[in-house]
Amino acid sequence: MKRLNWSELSPGERAQALARPEERRDAALIETVRTIFDEVGCGGEAAVDRWCRKLDGRPLESLALSDAAVSAARAKLEATDLAAIEFAIDQVQFYHEASAPKPASVETTPGVVCRRVWRPIQTCGLYVPAGSAPLVSTLIMLAVPARVAGVPQRVLVSPPSRSGETHPAIIVAAAACGFDAIWRIGGAQAIAALTFGAGLPKADKVFGPGNAYVAEAKRYAAGLSGGPAIDLPAGPSELAVIADAGASAAYVAADLLSQAEHDADAQVVLISTSDEMLCAIEAEVGRQLATLPRREIASGSWQQARFIKVRDLTEAIEVANAYAPEHLSLAVAEPARVVDAVNNAGAVFVGRNGAESYGDYVAGPSHVLPTDGAAKAWGGVTTASFMKSFTVQEIDPDGVARIAGHAARLARLEGLEAHARAAEIRLDSTQAAKKNEPIIRRRRAEVVRETKETKIAVTLDLDRQASPLVKTGVGFYDHMLEQVAQHGGVALTLTCDGDLGIDPHHTIEDCALALGQALKQALRERRGIARFGFVLPMDEAEAKVSVDLSGRPYLVFEGAFKQEKLGEYPTEMTEHVFRSLAHSMGAAIHVAVTGENDHHKTEACFKAFGRALRMAIAIEGQAMPSTKGVIA
Repeated sequence: MKRLNWSELSPGERAQALARPEERRDAALIETVRTIFDEVGCGGEAAVDRWCRKLDGRPLESLALSDAAVSAARAKLEATDLAAIEFAIDQVQFYHEASAPKPASVETTPGVVCRRVWRPIQTCGLYVPAGSAPLVSTLIMLAVPARVAGVPQRVLVSPPSRSGETHPAIIVAAAACGFDAIWRIGGAQAIAALTFGAGLPKADKVFGPGNAYVAEAKRYAAGLSGGPAIDLPAGPSELAVIADAGASAAYVAADLLSQAEHDADAQVVLISTSDEMLCAIEAEVGRQLATLPRREIASGSWQQARFIKVRDLTEAIEVANAYAPEHLSLAVAEPARVVDAVNNAGAVFVGRNGAESYGDYVAGPSHVLPTDGAAKAWGGVTTASFMKSFTVQEIDPDGVARIAGHAARLARLEGLEAHARAAEIRLDSTQAAKKNEPIIRRRRAEVVRETKETKIAVTLDLDRQASPLVKTGVGFYDHMLEQVAQHGGVALTLTCDGDLGIDPHHTIEDCALALGQALKQALRERRGIARFGFVLPMDEAEAKVSVDLSGRPYLVFEGAFKQEKLGEYPTEMTEHVFRSLAHSMGAAIHVAVTGENDHHKTEACFKAFGRALRMAIAIEGQAMPSTKGVIA
């Protein structure tokens, strides 16, 4: 293990400190992989079988996951093992179903609708190592997102044990993930078989970690003409831990050793602001290592571990981003303040309870992650890894009128006349008037409203959320309008220069009218909105609010207030505010409020209106709302 002080290192020394060991791509390994691929490419299944017998000691064979085979495998496992497998599958499936990519539709210009759609790849090859230990977790982390993605043909390959068998946990997990069979084949010959469809189905994309031969085979396969895509660059597993002075030495040491026990090439890096913590963790590693069953492997990895002392957490994050680890653990007091600065990592584990082991098995996201610094450009395996997307572009005559001229002009700028003519041939003279109409991309509004008593400026963005800025001169009213913006999920700035010398009535009502005008302007033709919104928040007061943004301007307000004022805000103005909003924005609003505390009742009205507004302005499609006439 090396101890380093980051501030004392030169740029060259820093680069060396974070360098991975030299990759073991010796000439013999590369030549063996090339030979296997050449022979399988020419000899097909017979060549695969020959290499299986030579390297695995078994012929190419498929283990059918019959009811009998699965039952026999389950009988060899403890009930707690079976429960853990089922729990992990459920966790991983829940996460990937929730985070699967969704289709998107964007009207880039009126009449031009571009949709992004997702489709599963047709065939994926999943490589699950089974060398020194059966990697049941890797099977789950690959098979589940592939199933969620809807891949029609998932091919599972895993090398047999020395006795030629498949571990019962692999059998049970594979059956639970929906497989009918496991191909007992490993090494470069498995990747070659998937690449050429030799004895196995031909894979469009190959997933999974493996030894140096498997990594080289995947690299070589991806470079072949017509070869499969691969999930990501793979190398020895890595963990970097950032620990402050308050971290638990025992926890950090356990995390570092959990990575070190993978194999002697595994990388562990500790970054800390505290010399005392570095020493404590080193001592704790020694104590825990002595009792590890795989201590010889972990000791081999520990020989190349690095402990790096940094000045502060900012420098610690800089080191971590430069290293770009597969796994990054933030064992610091306030990790939420640090995580936003992390740019390069396969997965981040936050706080003292964020053990990387949870991510390896049961947290939910796949543990198949980029290594060897690839996290600077790659992400880990997700449901999207088993899918591909393409765009669907639909252009109506109005859209042609708006874009044809620009497309033709750019084509001629590039000297491509046929492109220009293909754009213009769809354009007729009746469409020419459309081309100069303004394009409205976002639902924004700027309103300035002046009366004898007030001058009000409102800026509003319905598609962006930001901290509201409201200054009406009436403190409680400011807070109420801020609640509308925050609960409505919109960006709002409203300032008012008003005459408050007599009473605040004009200011309050005029601000409501200006806000309603801004909402009406931002909604414009109201295309694609949900239209309706309703909520019923509960606290010491209950406010029921419903909104129809394409109804006629109308207010129903049910509720009474005992107090005349809340600060400088007259409670009777609450009904006037909602009436002004309804009429100026052109909407039907129903409010019913009950309760004992007038402060809470008033606040509930504004919060509930914000929530209802959020629902009603949501974009759900491209259609105009039904208005049975003209929107007021």
